[in-house]
Amino acid sequence: MAMITCQNCGGQVSDKAKKCVHCGEVLVQEEKRKCPECSAEMEKGATECPNCGCPVDEMNVTGTQQKPQKVEVTGVKVAKKIKVIIGIVVVLLLAGGVTSFGVNQYQKKKAVEAYEKRVKDYLANLELASYSMLSGAGEAENCGNLIKQVWYNSIYEEEDETTDKYTKPNGFFLSDFNDALENLFSDTGFQSKISSIKDNQNTVSSLMKELKNPPEEYKDAYETISELYDAYLSFTNLVINPSGSLQTFSSNFNDADANTLNCYNAMELHLGE
Repeated sequence: MAMITCQNCGGQVSDKAKKCVHCGEVLVQEEKRKCPECSAEMEKGATECPNCGCPVDEMNVTGTQQKPQKVEVTGVKVAKKIKVIIGIVVVLLLAGGVTSFGVNQYQKKKAVEAYEKRVKDYLANLELASYSMLSGAGEAENCGNLIKQVWYNSIYEEEDETTDKYTKPNGFFLSDFNDALENLFSDTGFQSKISSIKDNQNTVSSLMKELKNPPEEYKDAYETISELYDAYLSFTNLVINPSGSLQTFSSNFNDADANTLNCYNAMELHLGE
């Protein structure tokens, strides 16, 4: 620590002293307080400027220690915010991806279930149409055989308990076989059988409409049942409206009957899959 000479009394004092210890002379002038608004000098401890009235405090007066200001590192804060935003976006994208994957899996599952139901329903209709045609063909076969029997017995005057009421209603054979056939088709019981065959045709027709546009694995089956349907219609229509001679009717009837049976046997291969 250095010593200096007091200019007032010449005494030796420390260079750190604010006043002379010998005479009281002020050695270091205190820094004047100034208003931050108008720079007017202010008394120590004053809370407002006597010149302009600006409110002040010890920390804001010029010449005194200023209150440290909080320094914000804007770049760092922005970087943090960006990271947070990116994190949120990533989470949302991941969540969206998981949701999208779940939706796609659900849609695929529903599509598979719908296709399986379509295949199941198609097979059910395929079987029902096939069995309906077989049933209708069976009724047509019985009716066709009776037609042939009445036709033959009327021409050749053969007696038979089943056909006599049509061929010889008054105890004598009719002179025209057409009259005998007319008696057969006028019979209430036989009419009911013919009506049943017609109803069967309508049922089968509706089922065949349902079988259009088959699933891939039943395209061959649809072609086969279409052939059965054609044979079935030819056979049943032949019985509903018999025509020609006894010989031609019998020949056509037997061929149609056999063809229908063969088509059904081919169809059975698909029904057993």
